Amino acid sequence: MALHQLLQSTLFRFRHFLCLLVLPVFLLTACATEEPAQLPDDTEYEVVDMSGNWEKDFQLSDDFETEFNLYMFDIQRRINPQQDGINRGFGGGGASGSMESIVGLARFTEEITRMPILNIEQDRSRVNIDREDDFALFCEFFNQQNIVTETPFGTEQCGWNAEQLLFLLNLTDGLQIYYQVTLSPDSRQLNITTTVTSDQVSTAMTISNYYRRYDVPESNIDCILTLTRNNVCRMVNN
Repeated sequence: MALHQLLQSTLFRFRHFLCLLVLPVFLLTACATEEPAQLPDDTEYEVVDMSGNWEKDFQLSDDFETEFNLYMFDIQRRINPQQDGINRGFGGGGASGSMESIVGLARFTEEITRMPILNIEQDRSRVNIDREDDFALFCEFFNQQNIVTETPFGTEQCGWNAEQLLFLLNLTDGLQIYYQVTLSPDSRQLNITTTVTSDQVSTAMTISNYYRRYDVPESNIDCILTLTRNNVCRMVNN
């Protein structure tokens, strides 16, 4: 499905989370994470063939609930020394509001990193990563230049850095999604590391997923993903 269709649906859910992100950013500066505003230019790179069908390796990939608990534990540890000051400044409820903000961002990260199946089509000048139940990642690359595309949602930038394919989405809601796609030396394993930040929450959330190649079985059933995020299938003649 096209980026503008599924991204619009995803951003609608994020805006529900965003209404919780109301506390000043200075509450969380102790654990701020710097993310790139743009991808590096003029870097040497080699186009790596990532094409094929990939399925998620759940044993190697981050378990979201485990990462979420570690994320929250680290933030709680950093915020607790300021607890008295926060409570006095916000009527005793400041810390809980801050936690709601972070939970919203974390759950949005979960939403965009859950896909179990990838199909990658690639040639010498472009790559398309079709992700089951989510928007595709598409990149055209020319003359070692990172391509920036303007969309109704913000800007999309992509390009190669050495043998790593990078995507950076800066969205109008102050949301940034940063993808790092890496193929293993034996070409049998693919890693996608996703980092999500918001200008309302200075703590980034990162999830790392691993995929392995698989062969798609032949079938006379053709399925498409609809806007309602349900699969509609039909029989076809081989």
